[in-house]
Amino acid sequence: TITFDSDGGSGVSAITQNYGTAVTAPLTPTKEGYTFAGWSPALPTNMPAASNTHTAQWTINQYAITFNTDGGSSVAAITQNYGTAVTAPANPTKTGYTFANWDVAVPSTMPAGNMTITAQWTINQYTITFDSDGGSAVSTITQNYGTAVTAPADPVRTGYTFTGWDTVIPSTMPAGDITITAQWTINQYTISFDSAGGSAVSAITQNYGTAVTEPASPTKTGCTFIRWSPTIPATMPANNITL
Repeated sequence: TITFDSDGGSGVSAITQNYGTAVTAPLTPTKEGYTFAGWSPALPTNMPAASNTHTAQWTINQYAITFNTDGGSSVAAITQNYGTAVTAPANPTKTGYTFANWDVAVPSTMPAGNMTITAQWTINQYTITFDSDGGSAVSTITQNYGTAVTAPADPVRTGYTFTGWDTVIPSTMPAGDITITAQWTINQYTISFDSAGGSAVSAITQNYGTAVTEPASPTKTGCTFIRWSPTIPATMPANNITL
């Protein structure tokens, strides 16, 4: 009889036959994570004059865990022997997203086959804040990274003309919170004087909010100047007026 010890592999039936008869090798055994490398001692071609036990020899296999980061930073594949301890890699990163997990948990030991694991991501939300610098309030925009951004209506500010934002409003939401500040040009306005038949008084044109100096009173034959109507403002108003 030739007996087979598969050393943890699949069972192999013993061969019992007459001395000197030809021996047919059995089917090769299998063992998870290993490749069969032969019998020890080698299987004889004819039945020997004694019973023997032959033990399977195995070569441990190497397998690879490959990481598909789905657009994130690369993660090196892990290639090592079956059954050895696997150290999970650092999480990948991806602009505008937070790493959630792998679609399959990274195994604690190397399995008996190659596998690919894919990263799962949660999209981030970011905020564009508008500083109107004294103008009317502009609501913040909070939405998902990469989604289309609709520019808000321009703010308004008494005595000023809006000239734009210090930073161009992005067409899609960037991967970070930003604050954009309004830019303004101060307006000029004019106070005109109607002397109602008296001597001419030059108009005053100057920036909004600046101090107004009252002009010399006009004169008119046979009349005494009383006042302007309405009263001359102390500072330039946000519109043209005639007194």
